[in-house]
Amino acid sequence: MRARCSCSTAAAPSATCASCGNTAWGPRPMVRRAEPVRVLVVIDNFHPLIGGAEHAALECARALARRGHGVDVLTMRKRPEWPDEEQLGGVRVRRFDECVPPRPLGRFLYERANAAAARRHIDQCLAGEAYDLMLLHPIAAASGAAQSRAAERAAVVYCFHAPLGLEHLAQIADCGLGGLADSKPSLWGRWTAARRAAQQRAAIERADAVTCPSEYSRELLAELMPALGPKPVQVIPWGVDAERFRPPADRAAERAQLGWARDETVLLTVRRLVPRMGVGELLRGFGLAAARRPGLRLVVGGDGPLRGQLQELAKSAGGRVEFTGLIPPEDLPTYLGAADLFVLPSLALEAFGLVTLEALACGTPVLATRRCASPEILAPLDERLLIPSADATAIAEAILGNGLAVAAEPGFRDRCRAYAIERYSWDKTAAAFEALATQLGSAKQASGGL
Repeated sequence: MRARCSCSTAAAPSATCASCGNTAWGPRPMVRRAEPVRVLVVIDNFHPLIGGAEHAALECARALARRGHGVDVLTMRKRPEWPDEEQLGGVRVRRFDECVPPRPLGRFLYERANAAAARRHIDQCLAGEAYDLMLLHPIAAASGAAQSRAAERAAVVYCFHAPLGLEHLAQIADCGLGGLADSKPSLWGRWTAARRAAQQRAAIERADAVTCPSEYSRELLAELMPALGPKPVQVIPWGVDAERFRPPADRAAERAQLGWARDETVLLTVRRLVPRMGVGELLRGFGLAAARRPGLRLVVGGDGPLRGQLQELAKSAGGRVEFTGLIPPEDLPTYLGAADLFVLPSLALEAFGLVTLEALACGTPVLATRRCASPEILAPLDERLLIPSADATAIAEAILGNGLAVAAEPGFRDRCRAYAIERYSWDKTAAAFEALATQLGSAKQASGGL
């Protein structure tokens, strides 16, 4: 739906070539800021399985590579056709085979087995790489990497996204569409949550420093591990690719391509359809708003276990709700730029919200509940973008009031983009990791670790 990448290796329409990192506007310049270092990023899932954490890891790795550093990513090979190694935008991706222990003990042993596999791969296959910095993303592979011989020499940073135990409990909570109500997970669910929390705690304890993408996530970490001692904990916000996420050249044409009428006011949300994302309350709130304001349309992008229930709930809105399923990454900028308003109805554990920045960079105002990290991102832009509470009535009032007001306000879309690209970029994120690596490297040299 957008311009084809100018790189000859691009196989599909995309703002960024997965092979070389070039864009339709030419190759990105390499930006040197500090002495080059060797970086190993460790993460369970990675390209082509891309969620929020994986996207953040990929973009940060690319930004570090553009700044002149040598960057490897170690991840699991979950499909046999995936290569042992490949290049993605200046980043070398290296894979070890995912371990799937046989049932009935497989569910108990999965994370431990893959932690051991990651450690073994680093110690045996990457022993000669001499990494200066290791960036660990949850959960299994990071646990193994933290125990590897490479971790004894490198500065090790644990990238905290969310408390994994609480996140698992929220994922399995039997609370339907009502949100994160009190529930009683099964014994197995509680045991799994405790195991993941313990594994995360062990990796954090072995790290030299911890980063969080927001003050909200830093507070979650402090509650999870109040006794971190002198270990540095630094907030390093994630960024946005302002070349990929940009206002459309012709919004009317892109809206027509998506089947959206010119006279409709289109609200968009892109979420994993699980309770903590708050889509149920958004649908109820939209139904209230749509009953009072003709011409509203809600587009729900994403998939998840609640999709069937949410589609049933949406029937009360009289056919004004569209479920797209998963939106291909190459089409996401089109949806974000064509919408009149993006709505983020988060209830809990939203450590940052990359899609907020992506929508703003496309020029689309974001209306979000005053929860999680959204106030940190949106309040400096405009307090009107925050919904006082996460219930349906408050969401409806916010849509009909401030939401429609900012969507129609002259120049507000330009303000959104200017704010996003001025305050947030992956280069700034990479620079912050660079500075932290320098600080940790000096400390480790002084202690004889490097």
